[in-house]
Amino acid sequence: MKSFDVVIVGGGPAGVSAAISAHNTYPGKTLALIRKEAIALIPCGIPYTQHTLPDILSNTLPDGLVTEKAGAELIIDEVVGRDGNILKLGSGEEIAYSKLVLATGSHPSLPPIKGIEKEGVFLIQKDVKYLEKLRQKMLDSSNIVIIGGGYIGVELVDEFLKHKKNVSIVEVEKRLLPATMDPEFGSKLEGILKENGANIVLGRYVKSISGKSQVDGVVLDDGTVLLADLVVTCVGCKPNIKLAETFELKHDPKYGIKVDEYLRSSEKDIFVVGDAAAKHDFFTGELTDIRLASTAMAEGRLVGSNLFEIKVIRKYRGVLGSFSTKIGNTAFGISGLTEMKAKEMNLEYTVGEAITVDRHPGRVPGASQLHLKLIFARYSHVLLGAEMHGGDSVGELVNMLSVMILNKMTDMDIDTMQIGTHPLLTASPIAYPVISATVDAIGKWYQADVA
Repeated sequence: MKSFDVVIVGGGPAGVSAAISAHNTYPGKTLALIRKEAIALIPCGIPYTQHTLPDILSNTLPDGLVTEKAGAELIIDEVVGRDGNILKLGSGEEIAYSKLVLATGSHPSLPPIKGIEKEGVFLIQKDVKYLEKLRQKMLDSSNIVIIGGGYIGVELVDEFLKHKKNVSIVEVEKRLLPATMDPEFGSKLEGILKENGANIVLGRYVKSISGKSQVDGVVLDDGTVLLADLVVTCVGCKPNIKLAETFELKHDPKYGIKVDEYLRSSEKDIFVVGDAAAKHDFFTGELTDIRLASTAMAEGRLVGSNLFEIKVIRKYRGVLGSFSTKIGNTAFGISGLTEMKAKEMNLEYTVGEAITVDRHPGRVPGASQLHLKLIFARYSHVLLGAEMHGGDSVGELVNMLSVMILNKMTDMDIDTMQIGTHPLLTASPIAYPVISATVDAIGKWYQADVA
């Protein structure tokens, strides 16, 4: 029987980052990472395996991150049980641990739709052979229906359209990305998809999937039938809590395995990171089902550093919710509260907006128009949220704004901050979007105060 100081179960971003962090912090400790997949995929890149990337294997996590960078033994197997601190594997092998990290991730939700078991209906699974089958089915299909208008759904629509397929997307709410984007940003995204040929069906749900053994259509609640050779369901995911049940750890079926602020489970030597760990909202402290690879990796780094003692203090104890995507040639970014969410929380807030160009002068190659919207607390002046769309600069701009929100920067802090600019890299210092939108909010605040 093999024995390790640290055993990590799960080979996704959370597990790998935990392994690297543990190796860097405790170089004398022995490590093992157990995953059941022969090849580990990058979750965020899965939609792009359908066109942008040449094949599924172009979207993999190199084993060298585990074996070389983390100095861990990689074990391809499945944990099926436990006896004390000894893990029982599917192969019959037993592995002893001192500290255990569960990074078991999540699995796609299966909507309760009649006929969903038919051939030609796919989920988004983190499995190479399954995704290869999906890609081949997509190439052989003419009519494709996506169920669910979240990030994965809209990214798949964008990818399938590049193959000149007839693509429909069905969302039960009145707009795409209803939980994460304000209406004006969601409408912008919808417009891009429509311009590229997508059929967008909103405010309807799928009642059944037609066909004998093979899918041939999707039946909506109003009786409308959408022709379909291929159906892909993208209606969210659920945490993998099977091991939590087996190990008798405290957990919630919807939100995941319960952990403290340092991601320790109800058993002190077992830590949980990534999608399997229950999350709390940054603003409300309530449980949330926001699951992001960036959050998972941050959790992995935190746990890896604190396995044997608290070396890194956890400053932020909730999920902010920072997203970015690219539809067509337009990038979208969101961090923190949308205006819609601020209204739901009955917050007093001020909105600042800026429409500018992300390079200067605006005629330089690669320049794109940028629309930025900031949400500030009305009386504390703290930055609460940001939304934007524009060129590729959005991808990093949303990260900068996330840091500002996490550090509770105020409009005055932002108005007076020092920035670096360059014509080929950033917007003009005269019209820098973050400062311009902040100044707009400050002006509105003054006007309201005078009134």
